[in-house]
Amino acid sequence: MTMKNLTKMLFTTALAVGLSAPVFGQVNTNTTIQEGRINTNDSYQRGRDNDNATYQQGRDNANRNTQRGNINTNQTGQYGGSNYNQSDQQGRFGGRP
Repeated sequence: MTMKNLTKMLFTTALAVGLSAPVFGQVNTNTTIQEGRINTNDSYQRGRDNDNATYQQGRDNANRNTQRGNINTNQTGQYGGSNYNQSDQQGRFGGRP
């Protein structure tokens, strides 16, 4: 499987999981592993509990993560020449996120 096909598959899976979150309980988990020359990951999670883990190894790595929920956790490991990571987390207490 080529990196392009794998990226499309991961994106489609993440989109399906993200869109189904309001229906299936509000717990979101995202794990991304990228090993290529140029790696880019964008994720958005909105739910009660959000967990994101990203591992990138390549010449250029970029990761952007947005989480909205009661409990937000984010772990990022980047190994390469140029690494960029941005995380935006907002907690919500009481009521529905």
